[in-house]
Amino acid sequence: MYFRPRFHLAPPSGRLNDPNGLYVEDGVLHAYYQHDPQWPTAEKRTGWGHASTPLLSDKPELWTHHPDALYPAVDYDDKGCYSGSAVLVNGELELFYTGNAKPGGHRRATQNLVHVGGRRRADGGTYLRSERNPLIDGPAPGFTNHYRDPHVLWREDHWLMVLGAQRDDETGSVVLYTSEDRRAWDYAGEIQFDTSSTVPGGAPDMIPGGYMWECPNLVTLRDDVTGEDMDVLIVLPQGLEQVGDHYANNHQCGYVVGHLQGTTFTVSRGFTELDYGHEFYAPQVVHGSQPPLMLGWMGLPDLDDQPTRQDGWVHTLTVARELHLSDGVLRQVPRASISSNNADSDLEVGASFEWSGEMPPGSELVLVDTAGDAVARLSVNGNVVELDRQDQQYHAGGDVRRACLRGVTSAVDVRVLVDASCLEIFIDEGRISFASRIFPRHEPNECIVCVLT
Repeated sequence: MYFRPRFHLAPPSGRLNDPNGLYVEDGVLHAYYQHDPQWPTAEKRTGWGHASTPLLSDKPELWTHHPDALYPAVDYDDKGCYSGSAVLVNGELELFYTGNAKPGGHRRATQNLVHVGGRRRADGGTYLRSERNPLIDGPAPGFTNHYRDPHVLWREDHWLMVLGAQRDDETGSVVLYTSEDRRAWDYAGEIQFDTSSTVPGGAPDMIPGGYMWECPNLVTLRDDVTGEDMDVLIVLPQGLEQVGDHYANNHQCGYVVGHLQGTTFTVSRGFTELDYGHEFYAPQVVHGSQPPLMLGWMGLPDLDDQPTRQDGWVHTLTVARELHLSDGVLRQVPRASISSNNADSDLEVGASFEWSGEMPPGSELVLVDTAGDAVARLSVNGNVVELDRQDQQYHAGGDVRRACLRGVTSAVDVRVLVDASCLEIFIDEGRISFASRIFPRHEPNECIVCVLT
């Protein structure tokens, strides 16, 4: 149990993956998440778990678990209640999700609605599938049944559903649906990207490739520098080949910035990776908060063989990150502190703690376990920030090193959150982030030391 975090949401048991249906009500953040409660001993039957936490000023999240909200139960979702989103409108909560079924061995993807009642009760409420389901019965022409993860939001004068999709030629895409009542949905088309006036982002591609784009999110942010309202489209392109230090994980996550008008997204700044750590995927934006919050999955598909398996659970979510846009660059800032340490200190100790300060070029920040062995090293070399996860019980595939190029060579503003097996690092006021799991060989790990050299 010494790997279980205090402030990061982990499942009571089983397998956690994508955050789903995030919303804020009466100062409480609710997080649904993909959950296989009987993992790893039983067949995969993915539903939705549910937990909540009060959003107290600069205090960390302490999660309360509620009974699971959804589980496979009808013909259109008997192989899984896949990812989706929440809409809180006129005092009513609605959940939208993808139903996964395989009649005759062939995938069938549908988009569905759940009405939530009694959500303020201690048991988390009741969940009733709409009689109108499926709201969208299968993909639009030209797309496969890899067609999922509805993200529903109000935009201008209508409801918009953003869906991850795969074209018939097995390339990734995002499609849009519109609605007046969130019941009847009209296919608007595939997003087309206008890159005629695009400047490069932080990644090699203006618009990424990949065989499938999952979990799209759309959010409008006012740029802190220009004062202009900009659309940020988050997408998860699967199947990108590693290019230098980019695209190092087995699945990717990033964003483009610009303006969406109809189905045309005019891109002002090209694709940038959201997080450079070993384990970050499938983030979701919370629309009912200012500034908007985002939580990501501290895990990756097909990488479940972690040391917590012996305790019957795997994976966590990140802490809630505030989203800001500064001159076209997304900044992710932890909403709360997990300790009140002195920011000027170069030493911090504990199972859950925060360190913040400046790292000059050529410096190194080392996390050391109880036996004196390095768990992770963060180093600044010129304009490169590098995280090296040391020899541990588990690696998430590929190189233990992750690196990111900064635009300058000055001292680095650093904020480090350590929470048992969860490590999150934020560079230059959140312009760069690393989310990684750490599993020291020596137990217990109640005492991890962070030293700046």
